[in-house]
Amino acid sequence: MARPLFNQIVNAVSNHCAYFQSNPDCVGREGISPLIKCTSVIRQLAYGVNVSFLDEYLQISERSSRKALDHFCQAVMEIYGPAYLRKPTVTDVDKLYRHHEEKHGFSGMLGSLDYLWIWHAFFGVAGSNNDINVLYQSSLFNDLKTGRALEIPFVANGVTYPSGYYLVDEIYPELATLVKTIPKPADDDHKRILYKKK
Repeated sequence: MARPLFNQIVNAVSNHCAYFQSNPDCVGREGISPLIKCTSVIRQLAYGVNVSFLDEYLQISERSSRKALDHFCQAVMEIYGPAYLRKPTVTDVDKLYRHHEEKHGFSGMLGSLDYLWIWHAFFGVAGSNNDINVLYQSSLFNDLKTGRALEIPFVANGVTYPSGYYLVDEIYPELATLVKTIPKPADDDHKRILYKKK
């Protein structure tokens, strides 16, 4: 995670939740800093790190790490939930279509699943958040599977398609809305080489 983004999240969570504010204890010693608490939480969520590992590494107890995780998840849902932890709207999808068309030259692309974590954020058992588990537990894809997803058409090469797609790697299942990369294009297949590069 980029440092400015991490600092922005630490500041937002610290301003929102008193648990993350640095308070002196009863003898006047400074408590655990918001940076340490948030670092502990991010390591738990991103890497599935056991809280006992954080005890020595960050000098934070297992109990404090678990408590920080609970408070962090609640704060993130309250702060970012209304704007980001929701299903995309028609306006959101139109913006994504335009953005990816301008930036990558792909019309109808909604994004890469590896980078759309915020819309399908899932705080589960440590280490369980691999791509496939997130996909199957995502409300975004539950609607696709049940046929309740928004159909927002786009046009590519003069052909109208009913809805956008996500770029994925080979491990994902065969779904119409998931477009897989080309693992090994032939040396003389310049179109596929360019596609894979983009």
